Amino acid sequence: MTEIAAPTFDDLPVPLPLGSTFFNPAIEQVRKFAYAVEDESGWLVGDPADALVHPLFLSTYMWFPSGFYLRAPGEIGHFGLFRQRHGHLVGTPFLHGKSSARFLRPFRLGRPIRADVAVTEKYRRRGRHFIVMRASFFDADGEPLAVYDHGCAIRSESVPHTAAPSPTPVATSPSELPPRRIELSLEKSRLFSLPAENYHTHDHLAQALGARVAIPAAMMSFAYLSRFAQDIFGNDAWISRGQLDAVFTRMLQRDDVLSIEGHRKDGAELSLSIYNARRDPVAVARARLLDLP
Repeated sequence: MTEIAAPTFDDLPVPLPLGSTFFNPAIEQVRKFAYAVEDESGWLVGDPADALVHPLFLSTYMWFPSGFYLRAPGEIGHFGLFRQRHGHLVGTPFLHGKSSARFLRPFRLGRPIRADVAVTEKYRRRGRHFIVMRASFFDADGEPLAVYDHGCAIRSESVPHTAAPSPTPVATSPSELPPRRIELSLEKSRLFSLPAENYHTHDHLAQALGARVAIPAAMMSFAYLSRFAQDIFGNDAWISRGQLDAVFTRMLQRDDVLSIEGHRKDGAELSLSIYNARRDPVAVARARLLDLP
C-alpha cells in the first residue's frame, strides 16, 4: 500500500474550511479574562441580570483551552481545529501577528455559541509561514455575534537568518486622546493564560524559546485597545458596529509599563498605538464604527 504524503504548506488549499465548534462559556471564565486586563465590568454589558457578554470575549477562543479552567467535551479552539488536520505544518513557537474583529451584538450566558472556522489566507514573510483564520460566531438562534480574523506564524523555515538590528524608536506626535497607563505583571499574564503552563506564565519557559522573561499574550493588547475605543465611542455603538484591526509589532514582556495613545481621524475612526516604557510600539491599530446595513 502506497503511503500518501502529508500536504506541504504550498499544497495547502485556500480557502480551507475547518468546520464548526461549539462553546458554552461560564461567567467565571468571562470574568477571569476581563479582570486580567483590568476591565472591572467583567465584560458583562447592560443589566447584570440579563447575563449579556461583550463579544470581545470570543477572541479568547483562538488558542482555547489556554486560559480556561473549564472545558466541555468536544470544545476546541480555532487553532486546534487547524492542528488536528495539519499539525505537521506547525512549529514551536507559533506567533500571533495580527487580529481583526467586527462586533455585532452581545451574547447571553447559558446558551451555546457556534464558531464556523476557515483558513482564508496563507503567505510567507521573513522566513516564516503565516495563515489567517476566520472565525464567524453565532448564537443559538443563528444570529451573528462577531467575526474575527487572526493572523499567525505557524512555522519558521529551517534556514539561518541574520537577526535584524533593533529599530530606532520612532518619534511620535503627542497623543491627541488622553493616554492610558497599563502596568503589566506576571500575575495578570497568568490570570489570562493559566491553567496551561507556557511561555506566557513562567520566565524559564519563555527563556527556553530565547526570550528574556515571560511573554504576555498578544490578545491582552487587543483587549486594552478595544476598551480604549469603547470608552470613546460608547458601549452600545462599539458592541454593535465596532471594528478593531490590530497588528502586534513587538512581543510584550511581563513588568512592561504600557501607554495606550491615539488620535481621532474623524468622528468615527481612531488611530491607536501601544508603547512600552522604551517608547517601542508593541501594537498599532485602527478602531472605527461601521455604518449599519
